[in-house]
Formats: sequence, structure tokens, C-alpha cells
Amino acid sequence: MSLKNYSIVSILTLLIFILAGCGGAAQPPAAEPAAPEEPAAEAPAATEEPAAEQAEAPAATEEPAAEQAEAPATEAPSMAIVMTGPWDDNSWNEAGYDAIQAVGATGTEIAFSESVADADVARVLREYADQGFDMIVAHSFSYQDATFQVAEEYPEVNFAWAGGIERTATNVADYAQPFYEAAYPIGIIAGHMSESGVLGALYGFDIPVCHAMGEALLQGAQTVNPEATLIQTAVGDWVDVAKAKEAALAQADAGVDFWIECGEGPALGAIEAAKERGGYVTGYVGDMTENGPDVVLVNLKWNLEPMFNQMLADTAAGTFDNPYYTYGLAEGAMLVDYNEALKDQIPAEAIEAVDQILAQVAAGEFEVPFVPE
Repeated sequence: MSLKNYSIVSILTLLIFILAGCGGAAQPPAAEPAAPEEPAAEAPAATEEPAAEQAEAPAATEEPAAEQAEAPATEAPSMAIVMTGPWDDNSWNEAGYDAIQAVGATGTEIAFSESVADADVARVLREYADQGFDMIVAHSFSYQDATFQVAEEYPEVNFAWAGGIERTATNVADYAQPFYEAAYPIGIIAGHMSESGVLGALYGFDIPVCHAMGEALLQGAQTVNPEATLIQTAVGDWVDVAKAKEAALAQADAGVDFWIECGEGPALGAIEAAKERGGYVTGYVGDMTENGPDVVLVNLKWNLEPMFNQMLADTAAGTFDNPYYTYGLAEGAMLVDYNEALKDQIPAEAIEAVDQILAQVAAGEFEVPFVPE
């Protein structure tokens, strides 16, 4: 190769290297703008994933919240009550209804059945047990046999019946009805208000709870009128008003002009008799003033709420074992309530004496004698 040709080749080679070097240096700037684009494109995706996780976080929070909301329903026992008559009778059944509604207002699951005949109560108790109710109240003395029968079939369910005779089982409570405590001060009113001095006690059945009411009424009346007497009649039915009225009229024929009653039917029957013959009637375990505005002078009221709350507490704690519940004047379960429209007919000294006795009984300073038979 000549020197001239060699020089040309060298120059061409040098130009190639220069051009190659310039092309290699130009590529990164063209590629570099794309490099930031990848992170920029990925950044939203990367940000969205945490955002999605943050959106899911409340769902994770909601689960514990739901568990907390469900916990009371799981832990707190539920309660049902079975009653002999309509819930709005102003008497025995309404007392039970009012109490379970008060319990339900706290968030406890409740249920009730009204006007359940003795022949049907076992079936109704089983239905509540099958539904999962923890505490079932058979609110009648006449439900005794069915309660103990069903309780044996459902040993994990707690039951209660209105016996007042201290008959219990491991999962069956009995509850007293110390109406006699309130009947004594009502007897003081009767001693003042009865013109004949002959008092009437009308019972569904002559059971200890009822008998003690009549005896306490008489003892209270005799503090005012030592010559006061008492006629007691067991009707043989808790709800038959016509039968009770007939018995009350017979008592009126014997001189009765002031009644106390044990049972919804006896109370309504006495009211109807008093409307025809005159005299005064005691409302039975509820405010029965509207049933006889001109004859219901005073009401013996029963507050079952504290006892129902205790049944549930014992069920929740696992301490429910042959319980016998007694809630009376001292516990705020027995109340004496006047018909305000007739109250001014009662001598002031009678009302003062009643207030004094109520305070003494509540404070444990005076014990009303319990005469069950």
C-alpha cells in the first residue's frame, strides 16, 4: 500500500471511531428519559396497592367491631315468659309483661306468650327451649307440673315458676309473692273504711301465698277495729271472672264491703260485685283503677323487674342452683298505690299509719306475720 493510500485509510478509520463514539454517547440521553418514566408509571401502582390495603383496613377493623357487638348477645342470657292471660290485664300478667319489657330495654333478647292454658304450657316451654332461650319463666302456680317436666328434658335451660312454696330443682327456681307484706297496711285502710267490719278475701285457690294475704289484711284491720272479721273464699280458678263475681256477691250478702283478692279473675269479679253492691276493692298486683274507678280504693302493686334481673344474673354467672327468690317491700317489689280520685275519702290518720308501717317493714323494724294456712 502506498503512503497516500495508507493515509486515506487511516483518516477513514479515525472518522469511523469518532462517529461510533458520538453515536454511543447519544444513546443514553435518548434512553434516560424512558428510565424515569418506568418508576413514574410504577409509582401510582405502587401507591395504589397501599391505598387498597388502607381501604381494606376498615374492613379488618369492622370484624372486631362486629364481634364486640355480637358478644353481649352470645354472653348475655335471653329470657321468655309464659302467662295465663292477656298481657294488658292491669294485673298479674301485666306485672310480668312490664318486667320483661324493662329487661328487654337493656338489650336482652326477650319473648312472651299470653293466655296460655295449663294444657298447652308444656308445649310452649319446649318451643322456647328449642329456640335457645336461657331463662324461661312460667308465670303461674298452675304451671307447676309442666315446668318441672320440661325442665328435666332441658337440663341446660333455666326455668322458674310462681309457686311461693320453695319447691325448686337444679334448673328450676321458685319465687315468692310476699303480697301479705303490703296486705297488712291495706288492712289498716280497710279497718277505717269498712262500715260493717266484715272483710272479704277472694282467692283463685287457697294456696299459702293467697291465704297469707287475707290473714295479713285482717291483722292490719284489727289494729283499727279489733272486732273486724274475714270471710275467705277460694273460687277454684285464676281467670274466671263470672265465677269470681258470684263468690264476691255471696260475700256481699254476708256483709263484706271491703275486698282483697289473689288472682286476676277474683280481682275482676270483686270489682264487678262492688259496682253492684257497693264497697271497696283492692287492685291486685297492678293498677286496676280503670277497671273500677269508683270502687278500687287502693292497689297492691308488684314490681318483678329486680327479681327478673337477678334470675338473669345468676344464669349468666352459672350460680343458678335451686334458687328461691323473695322480693318484697324492702326490695321495692311490693307497693301500695292509691286511687287518687278516691284518696281524699281515706282518713289522714289511716294514710299516715300506712306510711309508717311501710317504712318500718322496709327498714326491717317490723315483720308482718306470715300465716300460710
